[in-house]
Amino acid sequence: MTKNLRTQELTERPLNELFQNYWTEVYSFAKSQTRNHHKAEDLTCETFTKAFLKIESYNPNKQFKNWIFTICKNTFLDNRRKASNTFSYLEDQLYSQINDTSPSPADQMILKEQYSNALNAISQLGKGDKQIITLYYLDDLSYNQISADLNISYANARTRLNRAKHRLRSQLN
Repeated sequence: MTKNLRTQELTERPLNELFQNYWTEVYSFAKSQTRNHHKAEDLTCETFTKAFLKIESYNPNKQFKNWIFTICKNTFLDNRRKASNTFSYLEDQLYSQINDTSPSPADQMILKEQYSNALNAISQLGKGDKQIITLYYLDDLSYNQISADLNISYANARTRLNRAKHRLRSQLN
């Protein structure tokens, strides 16, 4: 019960505040890993999305910064392992070293607002919708794997994901 209360306090605590406090640091870390502005933005967004969806696993007795940086590092390593074309990755690194552009403050504000809106919309989804979106998009599971994990049929997994995406889309609009 106390874990749920702590998690509830953390999710009710302005997530925008956590997002704003750590966005720049996580982005800087992600950029040092990817050496590419766009990939760093994507990695930072994915990190915060994973953190938000897995907030119940956060231990409030530990530093939030360490937890979020671990998620970022693991996400980077997972993405790198999944990359099938390493030549393209090296080419992107070379290009980013030659043409390194960073977002303007206005762009950063717009991105933060968009990510914040997405996180808020995800938080308003039901538990089942959050679960299936997490399994498909963040854990990269196939419909077959989702149906096995949730003990549902393949068709039911597709239907649930489709409905969850529609709910998320309607909350974002």
